[in-house]
Amino acid sequence: MGTNLPWDTQFLIESLSDSTIYMAYYTVAHILHNGEIDPRKLTPEALRSNPNIRIQPEQMTHEVWDYLFRNGAFPESSTIPRELLERMRAEFLHWYPVDLRVSGNDLINNHLTFFLYNHCALFPEVSFVS
Repeated sequence: MGTNLPWDTQFLIESLSDSTIYMAYYTVAHILHNGEIDPRKLTPEALRSNPNIRIQPEQMTHEVWDYLFRNGAFPESSTIPRELLERMRAEFLHWYPVDLRVSGNDLINNHLTFFLYNHCALFPEVSFVS
């Protein structure tokens, strides 16, 4: 169970991971998709054919994601304009660290616990306010 990785469907995102880290993606999604929110228009093929989309799925390399979300080095080899990379990094840092997560009491021992584990593991530099 889980979600196929859109750009490489041989990989599956485990369902609890998927449901606990998506909000990090939302910090940059509006830039990646130039404001487009219709999921039918967000397939890799649709993104490649839309002249308004300036960032293509294949441009989102591990180095780019590390720069955006993990305080990695600036990805000098990236073909994404510096201004967009810096803007996405600024957006992520504006919304992170997470200082509030609201949910139902029944989700404390599964989703919220997994949320804490995943955020500490994936985003150690920016996960939580002390």
